Amino acid sequence: MSMKKDRYERYIERDDLQDATHLEVSVSYNLGGANYFSGGTIRRGFYLNVKPVTKGRGMVSYTLFSGKGRLLFETQRFTAKQFAKAVEMAKEFEEELIADVVAKSKKSA
Repeated sequence: MSMKKDRYERYIERDDLQDATHLEVSVSYNLGGANYFSGGTIRRGFYLNVKPVTKGRGMVSYTLFSGKGRLLFETQRFTAKQFAKAVEMAKEFEEELIADVVAKSKKSA
């Protein structure tokens, strides 16, 4: 588990994922704005993200677009108090996102 000033992340080891060894669960603040890839906009606020990653030799690698994210709540600016609230709120939704990501990247039997 790692908690920086503006990002919380932890890794869950899994052996049932294809092309990954862990799930990265993170809470972070996004400034929002234009999304040039989709042509839409991203709302400013705190997000919960779960993505399959491979950890090894001091590095973490992942495949783009392989995870899932959720807006926890919108806010106009980052504050430590709101960040602590977002980390607590993430606990309510992380199991749902973990289940979705595992189902999407499960090993073929």
